[in-house]
Amino acid sequence: MLQEKAPGLDQAPAGTTEDLPLLGYRNYWYPIVEARRVKRKAVSIRILGEDIVLFPGKDGKVAALTDRCPHRGVKLCRGRILFPGTISCGYHGWTFDERGECVAALVEGPESHVPGKVKVKAYPTEIRHGIVWAFLGEGKPPPIEEDLPQELSRPGRSFQFLFEEWGCDWRNVTENYPDMLHALFVHRNSFEMIFQKIPAWGRMIVKPLPNGKGISVRGPGAAMQADYPGLGRYPRKAWWRVLTRRTPAGVGAEVRMPGYIVLPLRREPYFGFPFTGWQWPIPVDENRTRILEATITYPRNVLSRFGYRLWWNLYYKWVHRWAFTYQDENQIEVQNYRSRETLCSTDVGITLWRRLARQSARPACDQARPGNGHDQREERESI
Repeated sequence: MLQEKAPGLDQAPAGTTEDLPLLGYRNYWYPIVEARRVKRKAVSIRILGEDIVLFPGKDGKVAALTDRCPHRGVKLCRGRILFPGTISCGYHGWTFDERGECVAALVEGPESHVPGKVKVKAYPTEIRHGIVWAFLGEGKPPPIEEDLPQELSRPGRSFQFLFEEWGCDWRNVTENYPDMLHALFVHRNSFEMIFQKIPAWGRMIVKPLPNGKGISVRGPGAAMQADYPGLGRYPRKAWWRVLTRRTPAGVGAEVRMPGYIVLPLRREPYFGFPFTGWQWPIPVDENRTRILEATITYPRNVLSRFGYRLWWNLYYKWVHRWAFTYQDENQIEVQNYRSRETLCSTDVGITLWRRLARQSARPACDQARPGNGHDQREERESI
């Protein structure tokens, strides 16, 4: 048996799966930047194909506006923070508050007729766990707790994270985990798995999550070696592979809307820390992805908390990145999501994820690319 299919899921022939949105799903809360970066200055972030400027708001909050002044099209991030809770365009001093309302046109003087007639799109934001989250959608946002990974709310947890950028399509990063069996080949000789007994091949076990907002996937190994017709036996035995996985059924993952991945609680193979990890790919544009890489552990005391942070800063951020994550990035950055695919039995996780994502995505007013192909310079207006 090569796979266990989800109820009602048939194997998809080549080229029949519908693409997911090029610039991601809107109407969700997304993690976008470290909160510490927006304490005193404006920060520009491109996300879901849009340029957004973040700046300090009142009462410790963060404001998020479309990063474009409606006067002459200059980026607001090039401006100045002259008054609390506002940002002033660096070209003519048009000043906008946290709601995106123009409250002054400085070079026109205090009697200007511009204030109250011009507005920039504003996005709701929240600060949680040292991260600025923004709701990128239309209408009233749902409570942020609906979109936060529930692991963050568990008591006694210790949380570490970083943001990085890959030069690839966000969909390829997300689907790297429903494609769980790639690990048997890509990561076979990584430093983190070099001493472990890695199966030659495996099967996929995939099912929807109970809440319908994602899938769980596992890729248990089926045989440590195999004879491939006309080729011979693979892989060769290695005497140094002496460690047995603590989860014989295969390490799994959950892929949750709008496309982030959560790994199960497990022990770090060399240092013994119990931790869970998650990775949140966020589309920047068609060919770039901003990734939130995070781990959570549950230290027993102050000493273990200190040890975990030491492990994260000296080992995980550098060695794990070089010896494990880079192997995925090296393959994914040259992958073309829009090319014709020839899917097989082990791609059942990808097929189910695409189908479930399309069915469960929150409705949005417009999933199209920002601008919808119009030249904004043609849309002139006088005040």
